[in-house]
Amino acid sequence: MAVKTIVHFEIPADDVGSLSKFYRDVFGWKFDLSPMPEMEYWLITTGPAGKSVGGGMYKKMHPRDSPRNFIAVEEIDSVIAAFKKAGGKELVEKMEVPNVGFTFIGADPEGNVIGLHESHRGAARTRPAPKRRGKQK
Repeated sequence: MAVKTIVHFEIPADDVGSLSKFYRDVFGWKFDLSPMPEMEYWLITTGPAGKSVGGGMYKKMHPRDSPRNFIAVEEIDSVIAAFKKAGGKELVEKMEVPNVGFTFIGADPEGNVIGLHESHRGAARTRPAPKRRGKQK
């Protein structure tokens, strides 16, 4: 069985500006607005490339929103089935995150929120190179 590690975390906030400033001031984290059409979502960089767990911050959508961790899985559908069979409850059904993969959010038997994440195999992680104008040499 492959090791399942935390690959992403999310922090909901009533005031994203103030809370992101707190994390910047205390830990030196960087925040960049993500181009997500449905919501304002700030990507968090916690350290240098390759040594950073990615994160996100968004405006709370529900008063009981709380921080959550996303665990990498290889086959999200089979892990969702095992999660539910073991007593976990679905909170947000499996959904696709364009150019990233699939996510699922559930609660363990004691109500702790957990996210699952399956990466798109071979998904592009960078933007395509811009087209050059004029004659090519």
